[in-house]
Amino acid sequence: MTGAASGIGLALSARFARAGARVVMADVAGDALHRRAAELTAQDAQVTAVTADLTDPDAVEQLADRAFGLLGDVDVVCNNAGVLGPVGQPLWEVPLERMRQVFEVNHWAHVLVARAFVPRLLERGRPAHLIHTASMSAFVVGAGSAAYAASKHADLAVARSLRADLRGTGIRVSVLCPGRVDTPMVQGLTAPRGAGGDTTVSAEDVAGLVWEALGTDRFYLFSNSDAPQRLRDQFDDVRRHVSLPPPSPEEEPWPAPKATTAMKP
Repeated sequence: MTGAASGIGLALSARFARAGARVVMADVAGDALHRRAAELTAQDAQVTAVTADLTDPDAVEQLADRAFGLLGDVDVVCNNAGVLGPVGQPLWEVPLERMRQVFEVNHWAHVLVARAFVPRLLERGRPAHLIHTASMSAFVVGAGSAAYAASKHADLAVARSLRADLRGTGIRVSVLCPGRVDTPMVQGLTAPRGAGGDTTVSAEDVAGLVWEALGTDRFYLFSNSDAPQRLRDQFDDVRRHVSLPPPSPEEEPWPAPKATTAMKP
């Protein structure tokens, strides 16, 4: 369980542990992670906290070795680590380093976790389930959310690619696309203009949705009740553009210059 120190990752850890699963909780925020793991252990949960920088390939490989060493076999991998990054700024004002940081966690960390765990899962030949946490922002993009939305689009593509690559192997893939969730990451934030969505769910609701999907072929997991309408609005916009007639031959799609200057040899 990555990103397990708070929010959805913590709720997933608690839900799995409550059902009797042994859980390896990973996060870069080591102090917070170990506090939460201790709280769950006090409730008789079988959890192990592992501090790990998921943007470091070596650290992720070590995490995979540790998980399989502790558990013997891994049945579920929740690729959940994520950060919000800068919001409310247009793309050209977002510092490049901040945008790279968002991609490091929301995209590249998910790639590294998949690359570390999937070969080990295939080698064991047991059924397993990968859960990738993307977002409704992988579909619906509002103003001022370029870094976050772009990283979630990338993670959706990774999940879809894994689903295709693993078809027929016994390893299922699902992509979790929550809307607004009441977690520390988004508390106090206003939704990006144009993103829509007016429902908020709890992290525990999201964890319950994931738990119910395990072992099924459900790929898209939408947690918020307004997801269907938000998706319809997006795809209606796509269909509208697909159905537009092509420009006529007589129509100039771009204003032609009134005069040109030839370069002399």
